Amino acid sequence: MSSSEDCCVVGSGPAGISCVQALLAAGKQVTILGPGLQLEPDRERARATLAASHPSHWASGSAFLKEGVSGSASGIPLKLAYGSDFPYRQVPGATSIACEGPDTRPSYAAGGLSTVWGGAVLPFRQTDMAGWPVSLKDLEPGYRAVLEWMPLAASEDALSDFFPLYTDRVPSCKDRGASLPMSRQARNLLASLDTKRAPLNASGFYFGASRLAVDATKPRSPCVRCGLCMYGCPHGLIYSSEQTLAALLATGRVRYQPGVTVRSVHETENGVLVRGVGPEGAPAEFRAERVFIGAGALNTTAILLRSLQQYDMPVKLCDSQYFLLPLLRFRGTANVVREGLHTLAQLFIEIFDAAISPYTIHLQTYTYNELFRDTVSARLGRLKRAFPMEALLGRLLLFQGYLHSAHSASISATLRRDADAGDMLQLQSVPNPETAACIAGLTGKLARLARHTGLLPLRALLQMGKPGRGFHSGGSFPMSLHPGAQETDILGRPPGFRRVHAIDSTVLPSIPATTITFTAMANAYRIGQLSALSPDPAA
Repeated sequence: MSSSEDCCVVGSGPAGISCVQALLAAGKQVTILGPGLQLEPDRERARATLAASHPSHWASGSAFLKEGVSGSASGIPLKLAYGSDFPYRQVPGATSIACEGPDTRPSYAAGGLSTVWGGAVLPFRQTDMAGWPVSLKDLEPGYRAVLEWMPLAASEDALSDFFPLYTDRVPSCKDRGASLPMSRQARNLLASLDTKRAPLNASGFYFGASRLAVDATKPRSPCVRCGLCMYGCPHGLIYSSEQTLAALLATGRVRYQPGVTVRSVHETENGVLVRGVGPEGAPAEFRAERVFIGAGALNTTAILLRSLQQYDMPVKLCDSQYFLLPLLRFRGTANVVREGLHTLAQLFIEIFDAAISPYTIHLQTYTYNELFRDTVSARLGRLKRAFPMEALLGRLLLFQGYLHSAHSASISATLRRDADAGDMLQLQSVPNPETAACIAGLTGKLARLARHTGLLPLRALLQMGKPGRGFHSGGSFPMSLHPGAQETDILGRPPGFRRVHAIDSTVLPSIPATTITFTAMANAYRIGQLSALSPDPAA
């Protein structure tokens, strides 16, 4: 098959959709290419049936959501969507990936990994962008633009001094509005932290409400506090870029070609030739004036290496170290097992301590959910008979944390020729000696602050994720003012390309600890906007 379009965007994940929005705002015609895997029809029908019924009837009809997901002694499992692994499935033409240490995978779903994320959004700080060829000021218009179509449940609080909201559409009522209230554990913890705000802030410990890409104001289907967030919201309140894709297609202004796996791009005299594989495995070709690649860090890296014929030439994928740290609160909260609540991140805690790191350390606070119960029970083993489980769960919280990539292990990615598969992306872990010291400094600090926070870190239960496990990776072709062989300019173009732009986290020069998706979207919007405004397609 063959087609010719004004602009072509590869990928329907958050970065791809953000770029599409910028191109449409500039009056461009856009075709989106991608495999576009979706939830199986029978599961979608089951989800819709559940959403249409009263939550009091969900106990008997929600079992399908939890299929394949359970807590264990090894921790919280890989997140699925409505009991399905469709976001991670392979498709015809997909690059084979061999992980030798890392724990990561690409997504071929419509919406990419936003079909299974936790919705946490927080911008970067300028101090965390050391060495970048673009500044926070360059990203700010993109942050604001993204929040025109992506919902945000947040509140104006002390974190806003460091991380602006970039929107005036946030509800001003307490606890982010009645449609998405905090759990009682989170409210109690926040009230307690507020009484010690001065000494905590003086020590570089700042806190506030979480910021979530959740539609907290949806009138017909508000959050019913069912506690099913980790499995998939029956009402679809957690944002996925697939939602925006559907809205764009409804306008008739965007052409979408699902079932296509892009493998390489080649510039011609007047445009770009995109080569890939169609749904039945047949070759597929498309032509465009410009091409914007937002297929996810792994796939975009493979496409660029293949297009540049850079086989056996490793590139470095930066990663933000992911870890899980359980804590016990000195004061418990009763009856958490029976409380109606959402189970996404409740609070954000940001650590600014130059003695540990010159960069922000980001902690997302989770209160009770049933996966905690299963994990704790498995960890205790025979000893669980000696513990009053409900009392323990009322005191237990979890920090899901991230470090800046400067203190994290990285991933060496090499495209190898493979006699059977054609080629293969080989991923190998590259340890960082600074990781252990940074984590030790953090856990020691949290222990010393326990008299102010009322939280005791359970350092023996700390779990360190393998590189890539948190899906906060990128930087294999980082932006540079003077790009070298495996770098890009500030519009995401590798040397030798003038009409091909990488737009996702692949081009971020480093990976700060605060959430990656929001900034990847803002930067993709910036690239799309600046490229569309250029009078010369090759400029």
